[in-house]
Amino acid sequence: MKRKTIIGWSLLAVGVVMATSAALIEKPGTVIWDNGFSYQKEEAVKTDDLSHQLPKNAQDIQKITVNATDTDVYVQQGDTFAVTETHGDSKNKAKISFSNNELKIEKETTGYRSVSFVWGQFDEDASPRLTITVPRHVKLNTVAVTQSDSDVTMADVSADTINVKSDNGDVNLVRVTSQNTMADVQNAEANLHNVTIDKLRVKLNNDDLTLAGSSVKTLEADLKNGDADIEHSKIEIGGHIRNQNGDISIETTQLPTFSTHNTIGDVEVSPTLTGQQQGNAALVIQNQNGDIEIE
Repeated sequence: MKRKTIIGWSLLAVGVVMATSAALIEKPGTVIWDNGFSYQKEEAVKTDDLSHQLPKNAQDIQKITVNATDTDVYVQQGDTFAVTETHGDSKNKAKISFSNNELKIEKETTGYRSVSFVWGQFDEDASPRLTITVPRHVKLNTVAVTQSDSDVTMADVSADTINVKSDNGDVNLVRVTSQNTMADVQNAEANLHNVTIDKLRVKLNNDDLTLAGSSVKTLEADLKNGDADIEHSKIEIGGHIRNQNGDISIETTQLPTFSTHNTIGDVEVSPTLTGQQQGNAALVIQNQNGDIEIE
């Protein structure tokens, strides 16, 4: 174990030395691991427009499915359908296919890792990423993203169903409108801001949930080893918030009738909300090991 640790730190030290030397001697760029460290100049990180691979009639796109590893995924609003890819590894390009109104985008890993240096700071813009642009007037049937080791961000997107599964990467939903949304996040955060969702399901392990400025009819949240922070929002119908080993905080949020159950930890409910507490409540708030605070 000690030998592996020493080797790991040695490789990291080599990478830092290479990046620092490159920044001093040449230009800031990217140190990549691909069966060995190598330096890549900033201009070698490219953004390719893959939109020519989309169907001729982009209005036929009703479902978007993305499977990616080590690549940030952005789904955003724009004027027309478009797909772009920013990468530093020409051997590993995204694959696009279209069938039965479903657009599939796949980006597999080749063991490529990127650490980008601009002298004095990290350059996140050099990270591998896929950007999918959806016209602002289009409401999709489904957007499904499966991701590992990078982040997923959706902004100003409207779809009947949104499913996001992420391992080791944050999920960020901003101004998203949906009838049914599922976020399954492992070892990373789920951040939902200004979303409007009829039914929101969240499964989160080993990090925190933030729901802010949002309107949700039914919320089903199951957390383990993380905090749930809900603020300036509205939960209209009910559902449940269940947590293990973390706190639940609800602030300035409109709630239906609710009940609180706690095994280990404190429960604090604002006096102005105690009248909404009922045994047979619409919203069940449960915690095994952590505090519950509602105000």
